[in-house]
Amino acid sequence: MKLASLLAAVAVLPVVAAVLLSRTGDDLDTARVSSEALVTAPTARTVTDERQLRIVASAIPGPDVAAGTARGTVTSVDVKPGDTLADGAVLFAVDGIDRIGFASSLPFYRAISSGVEGDDVAELHRLLVSLGLLDSLPANPDVARFATGQAVADLAEQLGAQRTTTFDPGWVVFLPAANLVAETVKLNVGQQAPGQGQAIITTPGTVTSARLVSGNQEPLTFAPGVEYVAVVDGEEFSIDTATQTIAAADLPRLRAPKETERDGISAQTRRKTPLQALAVPSSSVMPNATGALCVWVAEGSAYRPVTVTVAGARGGVTNIASGLEPTQQVLANPAQVLENPQCP
Repeated sequence: MKLASLLAAVAVLPVVAAVLLSRTGDDLDTARVSSEALVTAPTARTVTDERQLRIVASAIPGPDVAAGTARGTVTSVDVKPGDTLADGAVLFAVDGIDRIGFASSLPFYRAISSGVEGDDVAELHRLLVSLGLLDSLPANPDVARFATGQAVADLAEQLGAQRTTTFDPGWVVFLPAANLVAETVKLNVGQQAPGQGQAIITTPGTVTSARLVSGNQEPLTFAPGVEYVAVVDGEEFSIDTATQTIAAADLPRLRAPKETERDGISAQTRRKTPLQALAVPSSSVMPNATGALCVWVAEGSAYRPVTVTVAGARGGVTNIASGLEPTQQVLANPAQVLENPQCP
């Protein structure tokens, strides 16, 4: 009986020693390695925080381009959605004669020949100069002269009309602004030329506000202090993360939503500058009473807590933004291995 008691006491001694050794390690901010410890190396990864979203935008409608005085059958359509309506570019043809667009200060409304005066004559001279049919504006641009008629005759031949020195206002379609972009084109080959004043081309509106909406059931969140951009049609737009809107400075570049985008413009958000992070199992990250986070890294036969900052987590993996070195080994299950895994 005495022998059995002695053997039991001897068996307890290693356990007591191990406990004392573990407590000594805790005093040094380390913890002894357990036989059940799972150790892993962090994995380098690039964090972009890419997510799908929608942009709900409010816009002022763009100006319409209206038909002029041309009469006849549309024989070709040379403009399509997405094209920029440059001065002098051919938009369509009626009875084989090209009709060009021009952003004049007022629409052409009458025939112009030598001796005619007026503001529209000055605009005609500006058109002829832009087309290279006149070298420069005349000294008195408000009056049509012989040189004006010769340039008009060259224009007529260029458009496919019979040579004439009298300008036909039906050759030109008034553009309400320069460099408009066509959104829809309401012209078809074979139809009668639209009546004067009828909208033939619509243009995109001007966006006045644009708020961001999550593309799924998850709330839309952004990491504090990080710059994000929204990507629409391959173009980047800065995000005001405080208001979750497109930054005001970038609104003029954002296109208005199409008729099929009543729920918002499909877009993607991501960090402006990708973050180089280290991925570890989420189970390896421990908090303390104040909310600071740490991981336990191997040091010989013990573990030492290292304070870290994180850059998001998903699918059981947490991205460490700072505090951890790529060469350090991380304890993946501190809650099961350490007596007190809480960060100091």
